[in-house]
Amino acid sequence: MERSEVEKILRLARAYAAEQLPWFAPALYAARLVITEACPLIAGIDDKMRVYFNPTKVAERLEREGERNAICQLAWIWVHEISHRLREHSERCEQRIPSLWNIAADLEINDAKWEGLIRPSDALLPQNFKLPEGKLAEFYYERLRDGGERQGSSNGGERRRSSKRRSKVHGQEWGEGDEGSGVHGQEREWELPADDLQVPPLTDWEQEVVRRAVAEEIVRHKDRGVIPAGWLRWAEEVLTPKVDWRELLKRKVRGAITVGTGQRVDYSLSRPHRRAEVYEPVLPPSLQGDFLPRVVCVVDTSGSIGQRELVQALAEVRGVLESLRVPIVVLPCDAVPYEPIKVFTASQLLRLPLKGGGGTDMVEGIEAALRLEPTPDVVIVLTDGYTPFPPQRYKVPVIFGIFDPQGNGSVPKPPMPPWRESDVVLIPMKGSPLHRFLWLPVAVDIHWDAFHFGAHSLDNDAGRPIACPPSWRLAGWR
Repeated sequence: MERSEVEKILRLARAYAAEQLPWFAPALYAARLVITEACPLIAGIDDKMRVYFNPTKVAERLEREGERNAICQLAWIWVHEISHRLREHSERCEQRIPSLWNIAADLEINDAKWEGLIRPSDALLPQNFKLPEGKLAEFYYERLRDGGERQGSSNGGERRRSSKRRSKVHGQEWGEGDEGSGVHGQEREWELPADDLQVPPLTDWEQEVVRRAVAEEIVRHKDRGVIPAGWLRWAEEVLTPKVDWRELLKRKVRGAITVGTGQRVDYSLSRPHRRAEVYEPVLPPSLQGDFLPRVVCVVDTSGSIGQRELVQALAEVRGVLESLRVPIVVLPCDAVPYEPIKVFTASQLLRLPLKGGGGTDMVEGIEAALRLEPTPDVVIVLTDGYTPFPPQRYKVPVIFGIFDPQGNGSVPKPPMPPWRESDVVLIPMKGSPLHRFLWLPVAVDIHWDAFHFGAHSLDNDAGRPIACPPSWRLAGWR
């Protein structure tokens, strides 16, 4: 079959897919088509959203299936490939084994049933491995890595017999086939260079625009009842605004401080305005009062708080301290509040004797903070949420920073009303940049009557102590 005929069939299949599944049209028509014999499978995709088709394998499928069925299957393969980029599989692969991740990513998207398209008989499905449908690639990867049982073939629509690499699970070999960097992020030799002028790549920003366009179309078509639940959840998640919780916490704290200091500062003629000569003969007043922000951090040190949460709590206190560049008061609390500690520098924070280990009642800690003299402008409560919450709001703003280990918001929150969503900031821990890369020179030898800080840091992913660099010890840390 001539190359031009193959290209015509592929473009026809793409148009058919866009007609049957109009919500995918923005991605289907944005993707670049590349026809090359170098692609080891019938199709692949790179991280620049260029879809590669092997003309020989396409011709074989046409001959074997007939034109009508082949076009329906090629349309399904088009949707399969662009789904890898829509679901950001290459970004999610991280340090995982590419071959195994490729299979897991296929399982995530192959169980969707698309009316009008024909799923190839050799497409991988979760039941091939005795796994449930409707899960994410991360779930399938963990199960496959621990040992899965293969009963089918692989790839979205092509057997992986063409690959030289192979994987073993429970002693059984799997043909590994490789769909390209669009799935696992590792560039392959058959992919075009990023600066190719004939088939220009889509930038990350352009792909994000396409991703949002598809998500909007899916939400718009959801009432038709033809959108799989997994894709609908994906679309709603894409369209949900993503807010940096650190910036959110910082903004809330600064807003509360502005209100608090504004109540203590007023105009006065007791001291001339520093630019009074400019306004002569008018004598303008100057601002007088206490400008210093008053911040209290109530830290949950109860028995439900583990070592990992405490390390992150100290990191958040340190972040507030460095952001505001003013002293803050740290108030440890479990079932009862302990002696408040005024902290001036980040290095001083590392030697705090945080007492605790008993029950949990952050209401006691909040009310103890509000009884301090002078009254704080804002109270930040760092907790895992497993505590009684105050039944009413206070005159002084209270911000709850609640640790969210799973990152899905399924943690206890204060009752709403009287509290509002704006009073809560969820602090993700599992897989967050802070959790992954946080290096604090704190020891892992924790005693509940007091923390002992030494020349160790905490590897937050593995929970293992790591020796601090010598420069830290020279700086005065034990």
